[in-house]
Amino acid sequence: MGPTRVSAPAGCLARNYRVRVCTSELKEHSITDMNPENRRKNKRVRAPKGTLAGWKSPGQSSVSRVYNIGLGGAYLTSPNPPATGSSIELVLSLPIGEVRARAVVRRSTPGRGMGLQFIQMRPEDRAKLNQFLSQATENTSDVCPVVAPQQQVEQLNQPASPIDQSFQQELTKLTDLARKGNYYQLLGVGHDSPSGEIKRKYYTLAKKYHPDLHMDKRQAAGSLKEFMEKITEAYQILRDEQKRNAYDLKLATTGAFNLGRSKTESQETVEECVSRAQEYLRARNVVGSITWLRKCVDLMPDSGKHHAMLARSLGTVLAYKDEAIFHFEKAIELDPLNTEAYFYFGELYEALKLPWRAQPLYATILEINPEHAKAREKFPLASSKEKRGTSSR
Repeated sequence: MGPTRVSAPAGCLARNYRVRVCTSELKEHSITDMNPENRRKNKRVRAPKGTLAGWKSPGQSSVSRVYNIGLGGAYLTSPNPPATGSSIELVLSLPIGEVRARAVVRRSTPGRGMGLQFIQMRPEDRAKLNQFLSQATENTSDVCPVVAPQQQVEQLNQPASPIDQSFQQELTKLTDLARKGNYYQLLGVGHDSPSGEIKRKYYTLAKKYHPDLHMDKRQAAGSLKEFMEKITEAYQILRDEQKRNAYDLKLATTGAFNLGRSKTESQETVEECVSRAQEYLRARNVVGSITWLRKCVDLMPDSGKHHAMLARSLGTVLAYKDEAIFHFEKAIELDPLNTEAYFYFGELYEALKLPWRAQPLYATILEINPEHAKAREKFPLASSKEKRGTSSR
């Protein structure tokens, strides 16, 4: 093969600049440059098994397995990824905690997944991601090889392994529950569970039963997909307050508040009382809820949460204001970090035209959580102090 011309460096005359390049060297050079991994500014590492990311794009939302990740982006497996160029928001569930980011889809391959480029990330999230990557790269076996996508395809083409009998039985039980049970049963949460607990339960199930984590169990693919779709639907309903209220009303109408979990007799009775109280509250019957919430307090007198719930209902009835104050004080005594108890106690004092008693409660909330938005609105001194501090700098 004759000599090959390449571009001359700056300062050289192109017509006098000729270099002979070995054919094998040129081939090796071109292959290396064409590889996406070598064009990246930041190397990626293979994510630990079970690492998932919840993502949302216009008209689409799902949970996918994270195959590899770096400071610049990640690769997510997905049977139906958004189109190239789509913007998505995602929450990466890493071993050191959640990392939130905005990204754009740079490569989309139906049936396989999508390559993402991060375009926005808060400093604290980037610091957390950097910490994870630093820990991961200490083990050189975790560094993602250049041919990762091809290896992934080879893994998908491997013969299916037999399904473990206990896994199959558990999956059958869960899919049956998905068809017959309600959303609370499905996620294993109570009717009064906060959104944080619902989220944790959902991600725990997703990490264990997501189809992307069981690609070798092809016989179970249909059941896994069905179960994942159902728990995702349950999570999306229960995480949204308006949708959850409508769903609870539907359950109350049909009398389907059976949570189906093993509990002590006392716990079961308390949860039933809370459920009945919330049914009355959704029907705007506050007085009816007070009866059931008093039963909760009688059954669990050391629960600050139930004292606070009772106090809040009592506070809406003028005749019960003294009893409401007593239960708010008891709730704070039992759980001094419960910001909701302080906040609703402050609102009660404001309703009673006693704002000077409410202000210290809002101030305490801001000591516990300086970012509590509602308390900051109620306690203007916090904003004025910040302004004075900023101007002094």
